[in-house]
Amino acid sequence: MTPVKQEFIHDPSNGVYGDCQRAVIASLLDLPLTEVPHFLGLAKNNTELYWYMIQEFLREKGYAWLTIPANSGAAFFGAVAESVYHEISGPSPRGQGITHAVVGCDGTIMFDPHPSNAGLSGEPSEWEYSYLVKTCESKHGC
Repeated sequence: MTPVKQEFIHDPSNGVYGDCQRAVIASLLDLPLTEVPHFLGLAKNNTELYWYMIQEFLREKGYAWLTIPANSGAAFFGAVAESVYHEISGPSPRGQGITHAVVGCDGTIMFDPHPSNAGLSGEPSEWEYSYLVKTCESKHGC
């Protein structure tokens, strides 16, 4: 995991869509930010297109994106020998009903791509964990 700061701060009233999740994906894949599309900006806040674009990008890299509630996603931490880097998303500490994404490791916030480094707000049990899942190279099974 290589920490990458986001480029755009969310300000949709001025036509600017934040790219924290883009920065988290770049961090998890050890890529420069410029090699990961600005999904939310390209989708113009269309969530269906946004998620489609993320999955398409990751499929080309050999991964799928899996999101689960934090209260069930933490069940396997400690069950594997190595730590697991992942995304944690939840309410932005800047308010306004915005969701923010940070890099986590075994359920703990490790890196915030936002310049404020303020992390997330709300109850950790209500956050979501997302994982890069390695996909099979064959359509006939792994």
